[in-house]
Amino acid sequence: MVPIKDKAGKVLLNVKGDSLVGANLSGAKLEQADLAGADLSGTSMNNTDLRGADLSGANLTKAMMKGVCLEGAFLIGARGTKVDLGEAILHGANLRKVQLQGAKLRLAKLQGADAEEADFSGADLSLADLRANFYRANLSHTDLRGANLSGANLMEADLEQANMLNANLSCVRMARAKINGAVDSRGRRLGGAKVPVIKARPWWQLWG
Repeated sequence: MVPIKDKAGKVLLNVKGDSLVGANLSGAKLEQADLAGADLSGTSMNNTDLRGADLSGANLTKAMMKGVCLEGAFLIGARGTKVDLGEAILHGANLRKVQLQGAKLRLAKLQGADAEEADFSGADLSLADLRANFYRANLSHTDLRGANLSGANLMEADLEQANMLNANLSCVRMARAKINGAVDSRGRRLGGAKVPVIKARPWWQLWG
């Protein structure tokens, strides 16, 4: 049995087997769980309650986490290549330096999250609520169609080849962002120059 404890050391759940790899934790109540550094690759956590949990440095590769609640959770430096976080709730989550290359985050809710220097390259973020901090984040080759980026911090972010068709880009901050080959909200292919520092100006006006 593998015990899952909260940050105070209280056992929240005992999982059969000798590891959490590929385990079925779907629907479990794991609020404030301490899963820092845990190997959760291939684990099923659909609709699991992980509010306030610590998954810093955890391996989430190919985990199934659709509809999971990670509100206020810590995922600093976690690795989650091709993880399914569709419709996940990540309000206020700490996603600094998380590695979510090729992840599925369609319809995910990241309002207020801190994703500074996170890697979302190749991820599906379509229709997601991305009103968050993406300072220096890697969003290259991402699907951002229909996403809500209103007021988001994309300063110095890498948006090369990103598709932002029909995304809400009102009041977004994009100073020094890389936009080579990106598609803007109106379907226009953008050039290779970095976005200049322009104060209080709508994003789309930068390209006339």
